[in-house]
Amino acid sequence: MNVEVNVKDRVLRPVHEVFAAIVDPTKMSKFFISSGSGTMKAGTTVEWVFADVGGRLAVDVVEVEENRKIAFDWTASGTTARVTIKLEAHDSGATIVSINEARWPFDREGVDRALGQTAGWTDFLCCMKGYLQHGINLRAGRSRDDH
Repeated sequence: MNVEVNVKDRVLRPVHEVFAAIVDPTKMSKFFISSGSGTMKAGTTVEWVFADVGGRLAVDVVEVEENRKIAFDWTASGTTARVTIKLEAHDSGATIVSINEARWPFDREGVDRALGQTAGWTDFLCCMKGYLQHGINLRAGRSRDDH
């Protein structure tokens, strides 16, 4: 048995805007990362910088379906995990965003990692909504380097 993370929310923006905000590092730096080395494309590796925690992560992009799905492998939880972000157009120009990160063993360490990642992906969705719906960066001020 394994543990997985699943979070989901509705963003009040069209699917193409949400997709662009996730794959474009310039846009993603307004709500999630400090900077990124390139656009997410299948078969590439990009580096994401998180100034608020002093970290860098290599992100191996596995699959990108425009306006529908982004899948990548990374080690944000200390072990390699697969993240799958699915986008679904919803009524009135909104988008349903579903995020799955898998998998950790069903033991104390695996559950702790999944709980941490659940908090992280929930924060991702909240910050993305703040940026896309209201033009604000909720991560601003988390790093001593932010002004």
